[in-house]
Amino acid sequence: MKRSPAGALAVLLLLPVACTADDDLPHGVSALKPACEGILDSVSLAEAAKSTEIDRVRSPSDPKISYASAVKELKWNMVEVCNVPFEDNPTSESPALSIQFDVSDGSLYPREERRSTSGYDAYGLKNGMQAVSDGYSSTILFPCTPKGASSSINVTGTIENDLNLTVRSLFRAVFRASEKMIAALKCENKIFLPNVATMKPFPEG
Repeated sequence: MKRSPAGALAVLLLLPVACTADDDLPHGVSALKPACEGILDSVSLAEAAKSTEIDRVRSPSDPKISYASAVKELKWNMVEVCNVPFEDNPTSESPALSIQFDVSDGSLYPREERRSTSGYDAYGLKNGMQAVSDGYSSTILFPCTPKGASSSINVTGTIENDLNLTVRSLFRAVFRASEKMIAALKCENKIFLPNVATMKPFPEG
């Protein structure tokens, strides 16, 4: 029996539509906005929107971040609290955006050397803090005395990106992530992260 056009349309409407879980995840700026507990501000999102790579950005398949869980591992290992992948390589070691924390035995640069180099800009901050940036990544080091601990530790937070974010945006994001880590660590010493707008690197020398 010849199928009528209306019947054929009905069959087509009943056919299952193939899709993947990744297709349902937000793309581009929509993926970045809530990522990493919303640490990117409007200026940073506007910068990312201009990147030639922005359309490849996807939300993490498991976007939940627990700084409390990260703290438990921080004593022994570097912990990643944020990883926003590119769609075509979700397991790559070079994601669109990532933030890691670690405990450092040393400093980011020799404390007696108040200078930047051709490889990175160095920033001297107050209260034992340091910062460096190479344009692609930015790192903050801050001393923390965790609640109940007998001594302080040096905690480093590093943000890396492939979205051409400016150094100021990178520092704003890693500082906001650091505030969450400071709260999770329950640092008993007072930590005042700097105003990014006032940060100036040492001259090269």
